[in-house]
Amino acid sequence: MTENNTKKYGFRDNILWIWALTFLLTVASGLLELIPINYTLFSDAYTETFKLYIPFWSIWFVFLIAILCIKPNRYILETLKYRKNGNNIKNLLIGFTAGFVMNGICALTAYLHGDIKLSFSKFEIFPILLMFIAVFIQSSAEELICRGFMYQKILHRYPNPWVAIFVTSLFFMALHLGNDHISFLPLLDIFLTGVLFALMVHYFDSIWMAMACHTTWNFNQNILLGLPNSGEVSSYSIFTLDTKHVTNSFAYNTGFGLEGTIMSVAVMLISISIIVFANKISEGKKSL
Repeated sequence: MTENNTKKYGFRDNILWIWALTFLLTVASGLLELIPINYTLFSDAYTETFKLYIPFWSIWFVFLIAILCIKPNRYILETLKYRKNGNNIKNLLIGFTAGFVMNGICALTAYLHGDIKLSFSKFEIFPILLMFIAVFIQSSAEELICRGFMYQKILHRYPNPWVAIFVTSLFFMALHLGNDHISFLPLLDIFLTGVLFALMVHYFDSIWMAMACHTTWNFNQNILLGLPNSGEVSSYSIFTLDTKHVTNSFAYNTGFGLEGTIMSVAVMLISISIIVFANKISEGKKSL
């Protein structure tokens, strides 16, 4: 029995190896992003913003190869496919709505508090749809890394889901250590965001929901409102931020944006609590 356990859970199944492997695959993805591709879409400002998001296709490419070509990883593919009670259109739409509402609450609070001033720039239907796809590629790629590949591999080795939730949230936080204007509060916010996305995967069995929520959170603040996305300001957006009238407060960080604020942390904690308690109520009803 000991031999079977050792064979099933070898060195490559421990957390340190999974963390290292995920990191190496992420680095390999980054190398593909460096391949020069020259193009212009609609305008220079649009192209500059588009190029912030679309290179994340390389993450999908590298990680899908790792999943498909390495036999012990192929079970992960099932967690990415459509499933009636998990990865379905309903949960995808719930994710899109949740991301938009959560970020919208943070933005509205900052606006009403007088921390930010916005002005309408322009709305172009086809360019916006194309940009939304690019943001989805970026956001879903980060989910593929953390809640797809790493989460599933840790869960496969350590059945307690909170191990996978905690470790993947730390890794998600670590991915943002190089962001501009990073500090303690933004890191805490990003960690809690990782916990929220992991809980969506755990309780709803739907990485699609996490991908969708991640997408609309990023799209709303960066492309719709023109606010920093984890410290990165886009040159193309529907609304633009008046940079001369921004204020640090509980709801807005002049360097990092809506994220990394007490308000955003509170929204994440409330959202996490809602998911956890809603699941407990649901389980209680099933047991009756």
